[in-house]
Amino acid sequence: MKKFVAILISTFLLFALVACGGNKEPTTSGEPTETGEGKLKVALILPGSLNDGGWNANAYAGLKVLEEEGYRVAFTESVEISAIEEAFRNYASAGYDLVIGHGFEFGEPAMRVAPEFKDVNFFVSGKMPDGVEAEDLPANVGFMDMKEYEAAYMAGIVAGGMTESNIIGYVAGLEIPVQLSNMAAFVEGVKVSNSEAKIYGVVAGTFEDPAKGQEAANAQIDMGADIICQTADSTGMGAVQACIEKNVKIIGYGADQYEIAPELMITSIVTDNKNAVIKQAERINENSFGGLWEPGVVEGVCFITPFHNFEDKIPQNIKDMLDQAAADIASGELVVPYILERIDNKLE
Repeated sequence: MKKFVAILISTFLLFALVACGGNKEPTTSGEPTETGEGKLKVALILPGSLNDGGWNANAYAGLKVLEEEGYRVAFTESVEISAIEEAFRNYASAGYDLVIGHGFEFGEPAMRVAPEFKDVNFFVSGKMPDGVEAEDLPANVGFMDMKEYEAAYMAGIVAGGMTESNIIGYVAGLEIPVQLSNMAAFVEGVKVSNSEAKIYGVVAGTFEDPAKGQEAANAQIDMGADIICQTADSTGMGAVQACIEKNVKIIGYGADQYEIAPELMITSIVTDNKNAVIKQAERINENSFGGLWEPGVVEGVCFITPFHNFEDKIPQNIKDMLDQAAADIASGELVVPYILERIDNKLE
């Protein structure tokens, strides 16, 4: 089993490194990867590798479902921030009906390009740019501001209840709202279940550097962390690798990452990007596209995955806390704090 896990994680890292190192100038014109025919033409622009086992892979899975349903689809992966506007414009010029930018960083470029292509729908799976109000959005622009931090809060409750050393590590990707709010909510969740625990947080500054993620996790493990939570996509896969090598428990991100490390993966923080992508094509067909969508735990869009091998190891009081938190969020009694702060230093 250990050999199998090592091979599996190595494969994930290899794919991520190839995508990151071999695609410095991603295809944004002329040669997008395109398949399928019929119905709407849908393009997906990814900030990282579709082999990251999480954020990007999940959205790509949604695109594949649309392809199976007869949509003509295309995608570009590992698009750098400086190339986003060009990617939007190229797909719009090529006659795509829906162009999806998968992440917060796609918001401002989408707002700049959309007025030039009023017959093209632009969707951003991220928070609207500062100063933009939902009622001011053009009719051909939609945003999805998932309350991902609610799921991170739940994961924090689990981590606080499962740590034995009372030291927990957290590896984030870019310093953007979704990452900072996830990190802060995770800390709040830990405090609920374990007021004695300390958290070391690192914002790696990239989603596409497994080596940096592994280095960050190793440093946290050396400080005594016995659980590492990662929300850093391909960078996070490096953190997972560090945990596997040192037999440290993990909280994954973006998809149920249980199979990567069955004996160490407690749970994963998930946003249902697959169905979010599918939903946008449906909304266009229903003439209901556009505006701001803000789903979270209540809508079943943001959640933590089953505990799998840890089901019998999670203390009952922690399970009760999770049930109560979910109920309180649903009733409105609990509003998980939306905080945009780094936690690079040890929290006392």
